[in-house]
Amino acid sequence: MVKKRLLLTPQYMKQFQCIGSKCEDNCCYGWKVSIDEGTYKKYRKVSELTLKTLLDKNVTRNRSNPSSEDYAKIKMYENGCCPFFEEDKLCSIHKRLGGEFLCKVCMIYPRVTNVVNGVYEKSVTLSCPETARLVLLNTNLMEFDEIEESAEVQHNIMHKTVTDSIQNANNVKRYFWPLRIFSISLLQNRKYSLTDRLIILGIFMKKVQECLDNNRVDQITALIEEYNRIIENENLEEVLSDIPANLTIQMELMKEFNDQRFSMKFSPNSQSYIDCVAEFLSGIEYTAESKVEDVGEKYKEAYLNYYEPFVREHEYIFENLLANYMFKELFPINSKEGVFDDYIKIVIHYSLIKMLLIGMAASNKKLDEALIVRLVYSFSRAIEHNKIFFDNTFKLFKENGYNTMAYMAILIKN
Repeated sequence: MVKKRLLLTPQYMKQFQCIGSKCEDNCCYGWKVSIDEGTYKKYRKVSELTLKTLLDKNVTRNRSNPSSEDYAKIKMYENGCCPFFEEDKLCSIHKRLGGEFLCKVCMIYPRVTNVVNGVYEKSVTLSCPETARLVLLNTNLMEFDEIEESAEVQHNIMHKTVTDSIQNANNVKRYFWPLRIFSISLLQNRKYSLTDRLIILGIFMKKVQECLDNNRVDQITALIEEYNRIIENENLEEVLSDIPANLTIQMELMKEFNDQRFSMKFSPNSQSYIDCVAEFLSGIEYTAESKVEDVGEKYKEAYLNYYEPFVREHEYIFENLLANYMFKELFPINSKEGVFDDYIKIVIHYSLIKMLLIGMAASNKKLDEALIVRLVYSFSRAIEHNKIFFDNTFKLFKENGYNTMAYMAILIKN
């Protein structure tokens, strides 16, 4: 009898399938690809001469701290391209030997797996153009299914967490599920604008952080109930309307942190992101000689003329972006620093994408689904896959005193 295990997954996973040579980009360059031990041993037994020669030449043992998951590696060409990538944009290993001969990394990408209390959770990273389309362009609320899968299905585990054991009685992880349900439900509450949803979430997470800082973890349940009533009764309208918008400061803040990424080395698969940033700078006419006030005015014009009219009718795109991020990143318990820091990270993520889209829309004289997908998958490759950049950005936020609800509101509100 085949052993089964529980799997929690967004419904979009049923639809995902690699589109191969039809993809406008590909995932076969710019990465470090580890080969697991089982796959390496399969490669040693390949007899087909052409492929055997390629495998012998380009798959090398990992001599530094090898493990069963990181047993060997593919030696990429100097331009970052995989030696098994062919002109038709397909993998020679997959073509000649079948999918079961792919290493675990290639077989599983762009899927991401977490384990929460023994339950596997599978979602996707948006660094693949097809997953970006699948996740972002669904007009319906993102929903989740709990299903059974064969225990033999391969996963690369990103995070593991325990949330309800007795040793966590005074730990926020004990309240992970109530906090997760509250956060995603609020994010999908279309009675409010996305801007208001994110600001309410920040006000709430600040309160949760205060409970943690003052050893009042047991008050989190009551706080969730209180905020559910406030949201249902729409008692925050006056507070939300009084929050000012400052587009110039917003743009300057996010551009400063985006510039940090350009001080670091880019991998070859970041070129599409570099192109997006160039379009952003062109769209708002940003040069070394530009006055901040003039650039701020161009940014505001781009927002009003291109970004706002499109997003007003397509807020679900960014709702889906953030819901997927929350689920994949185990929001709000991923940061060791606390739940409000997790909130800051999600705001940085959203605000960088928003800023770049505003300038790109001006450069292209339009904003549409194709442009958003192009930025999001490019951003994910260059930013999300670079943990050092995100950690450094967050550190800069704290060092500059920007880790407050007031600054988060500036980044969110237009």
